[in-house]
Amino acid sequence: MDRDMQSLIDLAREGTARSRAVLADNILDFFIAPEGRLNDQERAIMDDILTNLVHQMELSLRRALSEKLADTRSAPPSLITFLAQDDVSVARPILLKSRLLRDEQLIEVIKHRTKEHQLCIAMRRNISELVSSSLISHGDEDVIESLLQNDSAAISQDAMAYLVAESRQFSQFQEPLLARGDLPASLAHRMFWWVSAALRNKILTDFELSEHDIDIALEASTRQILDDADHTDIAIGTTARQLVEKLHGDDALTPETIINMLRKGHIPAYIAAMGLLADLSEQTIRRIIFDASVEPLAILCKAVKFSEAHFSTMALLLLHQNSDQRQSTTKLYEVLEIFRNISSDKALIVLRYWHSESFLGNAVKELAG
Repeated sequence: MDRDMQSLIDLAREGTARSRAVLADNILDFFIAPEGRLNDQERAIMDDILTNLVHQMELSLRRALSEKLADTRSAPPSLITFLAQDDVSVARPILLKSRLLRDEQLIEVIKHRTKEHQLCIAMRRNISELVSSSLISHGDEDVIESLLQNDSAAISQDAMAYLVAESRQFSQFQEPLLARGDLPASLAHRMFWWVSAALRNKILTDFELSEHDIDIALEASTRQILDDADHTDIAIGTTARQLVEKLHGDDALTPETIINMLRKGHIPAYIAAMGLLADLSEQTIRRIIFDASVEPLAILCKAVKFSEAHFSTMALLLLHQNSDQRQSTTKLYEVLEIFRNISSDKALIVLRYWHSESFLGNAVKELAG
């Protein structure tokens, strides 16, 4: 040990860039050697010396040192902290791999260093909910997208709900969100209204809603909001409701009758009829039938057990309002896959969830007002 220490002293006296690098390397050996070589006081002294040396090293040497220390569990804590906050070319291996960094140190880097530092942390294995939340708060869309693509990152349910809402504006979040194994089905189905046709299919196929999901959504809104002052422009007329109820009582509310309402432009009656059959609110029915893609209509028609022919006729009538016949037919062929692949029972659960979500939306608007 005495010979080793004398060798280190000689290197320190030399004072060149090369001697500093060799000195740092030798001191590191004391840290990463088997336990017991240095006591706590000696380790603290060596830590201070080493950190001061590294401050004086060229960038290329700091990079090499960072690579060497990224996988070790016995490096000096202050040195790891310094390297994590260094130029990103130095910090990258430490931020990606070092298990010596604590959450509070990672959060400091997220808050005070560059986007490139944040991206490295977003790709780090097994980051905590706290670190993920800090990345979401301080990172831009690229950082958040990288976080979502990291399937080992823990993301809280509150943060996930926030990102689902943000995915309406930032479409690059949608696919990685729906690829995560920890995304709750209830949150996935919220995204149905603004994602692409392919992702809508994925939601319906991969995310099974349960009665529990529906109960949670309903608990969030303890009463149905019926604010006539805010909804007079879309309220279904009393005459339309009475007509539909009479037809239903006479067993005359058939799919053909409902299609005829749509064909003749009797939209209030059509909405009342579909709402009665599906036991859904006017708001939910309007949301479904005025969706330009008619994919929600496929769910509605399957839930009320309309035939494929009845659904196709309704879909074409609605599609013709926004596009020509050729485009409408092409779109219908795409949407028929949803109609054919989803069961009536599953479609009914999805409808119930949409219904509960619409009540929740009303409650939030009322509270905000």
